[in-house]
Amino acid sequence: MQAIGIDIGGTSIRAASVDESGHVTTFEQIRTPFDPEEAVRWIAQTIDGWESGSTIGVAAPGPLQAEKGLFLDPPNLPGWHGFPFKEKLEAAADLSVIMENDANAAAAAEWVHGAGKGTASLAYVTISTGVGAGLIVDGRIIGGFRGNGGEVGNMIIADDGPHQQGMNRGSWESLASGTALGRRAHAAGIRGGAPELFSLASSGDQAAEGLIAEWIDFTARGLANLFHTVDPDCIVIGGGVSGSAPYFMKQLREAVAAKVYKSAAETIDLRTAALGRSTGVIGAAVLRRLIRV
Repeated sequence: MQAIGIDIGGTSIRAASVDESGHVTTFEQIRTPFDPEEAVRWIAQTIDGWESGSTIGVAAPGPLQAEKGLFLDPPNLPGWHGFPFKEKLEAAADLSVIMENDANAAAAAEWVHGAGKGTASLAYVTISTGVGAGLIVDGRIIGGFRGNGGEVGNMIIADDGPHQQGMNRGSWESLASGTALGRRAHAAGIRGGAPELFSLASSGDQAAEGLIAEWIDFTARGLANLFHTVDPDCIVIGGGVSGSAPYFMKQLREAVAAKVYKSAAETIDLRTAALGRSTGVIGAAVLRRLIRV
């Protein structure tokens, strides 16, 4: 049985048919239109005739009301604010729609088919432009009463720090996102953002190594807080920064272990996300297998 997954981003919309093993068998993509009605028409036309069940899964950026399928005010989709996407797509495609925020959908993908397959619970943490998380326990996505479950980017991990609009001062996102790391690199005269910083650090550049060590400490604080809150079987690291995991993962694991109870330190399980650029559509396609609480 094939399942349809739609991944909506600020830059592109991806549509895929995904088989029971998590393999993408059909794939289409367009640049995200400013008008959400145009996106609905494109999705309905694109998937018309695809083999599927009765449900379309949609991964989308927040803030949104996932159960109602309503976009609130996602900053990267200014023309979509207040748009009832679920209602419109169900009418256009004549299929039911399940929507979830993109971090939760990514967590679902990694839990069903990726790095967390076979575990009872996981926390998926994406570190890229921002910091976010998806939490899954026994097949249940922990969305929270207001849909803010997993919004760890606003978690305070330091007494002070740079001010970022809409975020707490000293928040995880403002201190340790890929954007924050790139900003620190730029201030130190290193161009090319986080990827160049990791490249220099791996070649022994001391200034780069110092910045990465600071980032690892901040990231370990957030992960330790998350571990003490949820205590998942494993924590899966995804997002753009995960591409440099071979350089930092051992150090990060040691830093997290130093910040949790000694009884738990030896069993801290950090993993790198396994599904790459297909995570969004695969996660959307498997949403029908999970329960949201």
